[in-house]
Order: sequence, then structure tokens, then C-alpha cells
Amino acid sequence: MAAARPTLLERVGFPLPSGPLNANTTPAVMVGTPTAHPIDLVQVLMRRGGGPPLVIRALRDAADPADPAQWYRAQLPALEPDREAEYRVEWLRAGRRIATMPADGSWYRLLGVTEAPSPHSATQATASQDEWPSQPRFGYGLEFFAALTVNLIAEPIGVTPEGYRVNFYIRDGRVIGPGINAVVQPVGGDWMVIRPDGVGAVNIKITYKTEDGALILEQAGGVFDTGPEGYGLVAAGTLQGAPPFYATPTWSTSHPAWTWLNRKQGVGFGRVVMAKLQVQCDIYLPTVQV
Repeated sequence: MAAARPTLLERVGFPLPSGPLNANTTPAVMVGTPTAHPIDLVQVLMRRGGGPPLVIRALRDAADPADPAQWYRAQLPALEPDREAEYRVEWLRAGRRIATMPADGSWYRLLGVTEAPSPHSATQATASQDEWPSQPRFGYGLEFFAALTVNLIAEPIGVTPEGYRVNFYIRDGRVIGPGINAVVQPVGGDWMVIRPDGVGAVNIKITYKTEDGALILEQAGGVFDTGPEGYGLVAAGTLQGAPPFYATPTWSTSHPAWTWLNRKQGVGFGRVVMAKLQVQCDIYLPTVQV
């Protein structure tokens, strides 16, 4: 007997948005996979007028030990009044599509409608919401740019007035994604300060060299969370675990094929395998939908 085909789950009490929706709100999509897997990716494809879809990566909700399913949440961009859009959900593993919702690969249709105004203090409420909103105002998408893998060499400086300072120099590395295949030059690195609370302040300056010969400078701040005991462990020379790493890269280049990257703000997150001093970071390019 053939094994049952995996399917995405719809969470009880959180119906998927469909049909008419109040305009200028940002509806949430909540779906789940039957079990958690570290390389699973759930994304929402949303398009208007049959155009190219906006890719919105769904974020994992906190796991419930009593629930084997892994739940994901994505926020859709707001619809304008009388504007239509459609979306579908995809479950990917290592780039292979496992399942979609709707299961047949079709699209859920949406229509922005104007909500009838409340007869009580409508003018005052509208002014307050416009000036001091408490809900998201903009939709967003995350386009995968590249997987950055870098091996480092540590140069401990020691305790300074700012914290425990370590220079991490580039030994080697690669940046590989749908539109880029580059080597990280063995110069530059991360001039990091680890605070007494175990949080490392990221200060990255590295250079990519692409296949077509472009040199691209990446600069990034960010957070490297070694945990409450991390300061003491790093200061003692004990490198263990794989703490999370978050970065905000920007780029600078003069190569005409890559000047578009000068306008981008990246978002990177991943982990640092301490025993190998290896940074594993996935970089995305966010887009704002007004």
C-alpha cells in the first residue's frame, strides 16, 4: 500500500483568509506541518492581477510539547478597497515541494471591501488609529538572496572597557544563492565585542568576489547571543554549542552588474558552530508592500 501523501494542516480556530476581507487590514495565515523538521520551510505566494507572486516566508510559532505538529504564521499585505488578490501556501524541504494549500496547487482568492463605519466616535477613532496605530501597516516579503558559510580564525584581544573583544578573521567562505556564486576573500572579518550578558555586538566587514570578477563589500551589524554564561565561557577559551546569529548586511560595489545591490538592505540569521568557528547564515532581501 502506498504511503499517504503529506498534507498541510489548518489550525482549529484559525481559518485561512478567503473571499471578501476588510480593506487595509493584514490578515494572518496559520498552517502546520504534521511534525517538525529543522530544514522545513513554509512560504506564502501572493499575487495581484496574475502578475509575479510576492514570496512571504512564514515564521515558526513556538512549539507545544503536547502537539506534534509544527505551526507557521505569515502576515499578508493589506488589500486596497475593491482590489483582488490570490495566494497559496507551499511546504518545502531542501528546495523540494512537499505539499501546497489548496492541495491541488490552485489559489485562494481575496477581495478588499470597505468596512461600514461605526456610528460611535468614528472620526475620533480614525484619527487616533492613523496617528498612533497599534497594528501592522505594511505587508512585506522576504526574497532569499544567498547562503553564507564562513570559516573564521579567532584573535582574542581580551577584556576591554567595552567588554570581551575578539577579532574573527576570514579563513575562507562562500556566498551561494539563486543569483550569486561568490568567494569570501580571506581578508576582513568580524570585530566583535561580547558584553557581560553574553550578547556579542556584531561588526562585520568582508568582501565577496563573484564569478564575473566583481568585488562587493558587505558591512553588517547584528546580535550574536552566546547565552547568559557565554561571556565567561568565551573569555576562558571554551567554544561550544551553536549560538544564534542575526545580522543586517548592506553592500557596496562599483561593478555595473551588481550596483542594484547597493540599494538593498539584507536580513541574515543562522548559527555559529563554535567548535569549528563556522558561521552559517541565510540572507534575505525584504520588500515592503504599501
